[in-house]
Amino acid sequence: MPRPPTRIRLSRIRLNRLRLSRFRQSRLGLGSLGRLGFGRLRSVRARAAVAAALATLLVFGVGGWWLRDVIRDQWADEALKQATRDTFTFTSAAETGKRADVLHHAGFIVVLENGQWFIPMGSSPGEQVVEPPELLPPAEGLHPDTRWHTRAIPMPEALSGFVSAYLVNGDVDGLGEATSPTKPTHTFVVGVTDVLPASHVRTFTGLKDAPAQRLTVYWPVPTERTETAVATIDRFFMWALPVAVVFVGVVAWVVTGRALRPVDAIRAKMNEIGARATDQRVPVPAGSIEIARLARATNETLDRLEHALVRQRRFVADASHELRSPLAGLRSALEIPLVHPDEANWQTVVSTALADTIRLQTLTDDLLLLASDARGPSEAGERTDLADLVEELAAERGPTFTVTTTGPAIVAGSEVRLGRIIRNLFDNAARYARTEVVATVTTDAQTVTLTVTDDGPGIPGPDRERIFDRFVRLDAARARATGGAGLGLTIVREIVEGLGGTVHAAEGSRFVVRLPAA
Repeated sequence: MPRPPTRIRLSRIRLNRLRLSRFRQSRLGLGSLGRLGFGRLRSVRARAAVAAALATLLVFGVGGWWLRDVIRDQWADEALKQATRDTFTFTSAAETGKRADVLHHAGFIVVLENGQWFIPMGSSPGEQVVEPPELLPPAEGLHPDTRWHTRAIPMPEALSGFVSAYLVNGDVDGLGEATSPTKPTHTFVVGVTDVLPASHVRTFTGLKDAPAQRLTVYWPVPTERTETAVATIDRFFMWALPVAVVFVGVVAWVVTGRALRPVDAIRAKMNEIGARATDQRVPVPAGSIEIARLARATNETLDRLEHALVRQRRFVADASHELRSPLAGLRSALEIPLVHPDEANWQTVVSTALADTIRLQTLTDDLLLLASDARGPSEAGERTDLADLVEELAAERGPTFTVTTTGPAIVAGSEVRLGRIIRNLFDNAARYARTEVVATVTTDAQTVTLTVTDDGPGIPGPDRERIFDRFVRLDAARARATGGAGLGLTIVREIVEGLGGTVHAAEGSRFVVRLPAA
């Protein structure tokens, strides 16, 4: 049988996988979970609400269980103490020969020395027992004893029913409400009297021929009040726990929503900011420290992006403006000799074209340096002796350049960046100096100062700040071919400020650069 085409086989494979995925989701209930909105748990607000609800459930659950155990132990301890007091009251009354108030209540067991036992019938205090009790044969767990203690007795069915009947009908004060017949008390306080005279035994038991002997009392420890208290706690937490979980979840949802409202404002503002609105910034909330930090960090990032965008736009504008004239001049210098090749001096043509090309290369390098952020930090940890670098570059210029230093001047920065500062200042001074350029390097505890002075005509006061702008030339008669592009001092300020320093023009023709000492 021929195989189906490849496309059909791939379609069948995808269909089978889709069916298998839907089957698994239906088996696991994932589709129902998605329809119920559990996918919203991906939001911070929903996660905070669910986490708060689960934490409340955990704390209330553990705390409620602990409180339940504490209350149960307290009531059980109190019941044990009450049973012990009643047992002591009975044994003390038996030893003194006086009737005790506890005999007015039924529910405890008296065991004779021969193992027989009975439950005393109730009577009024002070009255003698006239009717002899019904003695029952020895039973498992009930036997004469010689010491006081507490014992848990697995009572036989006959004994359980007998005791329960008295507990139901007796309404014992020490036992609280009557214990249910289906839940017989298994824990007893075992009390022992001293050897009682026969008269005391007959008074308390109603047995006419009872000899002198010890009596062992088994007093049941009631559990009804303990069970009632525990049941009350259970009912309270049954209703309070769901309410607390829902309440805390709703509060967490509302509070988280209010806390994240500034984040929504930041997101909305970020959506508004585009290429034409780079000057806008996100709002900084006043009441949230963490979100305020986020907003400030976002604004700082927007500042850097705006700065980069401005540089990019300026580079495009500068390149289109400054490169057009040199390229046009270079083109005309080559086209005219081609029109009249016999009259052209090709050596002069090539020399002129080479000079224009070098000037274009220099201009392009300056523009690229400014576009790549000349303010950027230098190589981490690099140190340079500015005094030594100034002396080296001044020596290359000839005898018209003199340098005065006071010793090593170490600054943070690469030799390339610092060399670019010095060269641009030297180039500017060389264009205006008549006979001499003087460079001075001084240091103090925190600053290294470089001063470059020439004996030229000086800089007018109103222009001392403007000369650091791009493409500014104070001498209108200077041509680009001899005077440069007007970017040298701009690059100096960009690099100096990037190194954490300052530069300004002072009286006459003097430039002062201050850099932090390393």
